[in-house]
Amino acid sequence: MQLLLLTPLRRLTATLLLSVSGLATLAQTTGADQETYETQKRLSVGVTKYAEARAALTGFIRRRALRVQKQEETPEQLTAEFSLSATDLPRLDSLAAGLGYVLENNLNTHNLASRLQELGADERAEAARLANMQSRLREEKLPADERIALQNDVVQRETRLRQLQQQQLLLSSHQGQAYVSLRLFDEISFPTGNRRVSFVNMPGVEYAYLRLDNPKVGLTSPAYQGYAIKYLFTRGKSYFNLGVYKPTTANKTDSAFVNELFVINFGQDFYPRNFGQGRRRYLNLYTSYQVGGFILNRNDDTHNDFIPNLNLGLGVELIKTRHILLDTKGSYFVPLNSRSRDLRGLLGQASFNFVF
Repeated sequence: MQLLLLTPLRRLTATLLLSVSGLATLAQTTGADQETYETQKRLSVGVTKYAEARAALTGFIRRRALRVQKQEETPEQLTAEFSLSATDLPRLDSLAAGLGYVLENNLNTHNLASRLQELGADERAEAARLANMQSRLREEKLPADERIALQNDVVQRETRLRQLQQQQLLLSSHQGQAYVSLRLFDEISFPTGNRRVSFVNMPGVEYAYLRLDNPKVGLTSPAYQGYAIKYLFTRGKSYFNLGVYKPTTANKTDSAFVNELFVINFGQDFYPRNFGQGRRRYLNLYTSYQVGGFILNRNDDTHNDFIPNLNLGLGVELIKTRHILLDTKGSYFVPLNSRSRDLRGLLGQASFNFVF
């Protein structure tokens, strides 16, 4: 029986149930809105000229977006969720690539036709069940308790039928469209693309060659070389190294001759924003610094001073994967005490690290 045949009280109850169900369906559709689109895209872009990039992207959204679900702006980043025609996705990719470094560009697609067929079949089956119930309600000899139960079932079937029709209408309206989740951020404020520090456990070995600018006969060798343990603990990169440098020219006769440098340093490397930011597999350029010190040992084993030092340098990651890193750099080795003139010079380092 149609809702018009119900008692006034039951018509009111049915109307309330349909209204509540409609609100619930709308909330559910809003929460899972992107699932009703054929194409879903996640895009994250880091830029150095944030104001110009924000203006370009907001202009694109204003001109091309079919619907804007969310758009939030701060002085440091822009986040937006919107839908647009799938044919406009290449334009969005081209714009993002020209603005800065694309940190994330994920695309997922699925066919809505099969889902529409399933919903259509469910609608037809539900309509047949509803028609059968309405036919039974027209029977004059139907017991009162069975009539009440059938009336409640009719309300539920009508609600379910309405939901199926709404879902089909929503899916049909989103065919050929894409749902985009966009994040634009200022590289100066978010240098790694997010506020989390990515820790790693990458031990390794390092070879070093130090050529002194002003070696003194009887006191220092023209050059020192040696090996160190290098422990990399963030992808940034941040690391410690601990090692020993020995003279390339031996001298056992002069008691004051420096026969060993025992070094310990903390260092960090920084990638330029316009050269891939260290995300390439080969030839990543970076600048670096190391601070720490070394213990200076002499032949007479006396006056073994600890001398602080600072290194500033330039390096290249030759090979970089998720599991290994082959790295080389050159820096200027500067002791921070009165022996600086005797011990400063050019330092070359090559290291190999692996995920442990």
